[in-house]
Amino acid sequence: MLSFEDVLKEFEVFLQTASYLEVLPCRWGYVRLFNEGDPINFYAVLCRTPQELYDTLENDLAIEKELQNPQRD
Repeated sequence: MLSFEDVLKEFEVFLQTASYLEVLPCRWGYVRLFNEGDPINFYAVLCRTPQELYDTLENDLAIEKELQNPQRD
């Protein structure tokens, strides 16, 4: 079973390089903040379990990779 610390370690490099993401502890678990642009406009996701945080960050990373390497039809 993963802990929040395990999840943060797994995505450490991604979180350090993605300047538009922030993951912060809160009383209910962790919150993932996504800055949608200028002016600062955040979209927040509450992750109450390590699995929820893992799934959220995994999805963010997949989108990041897709944007960096778009598939051509």
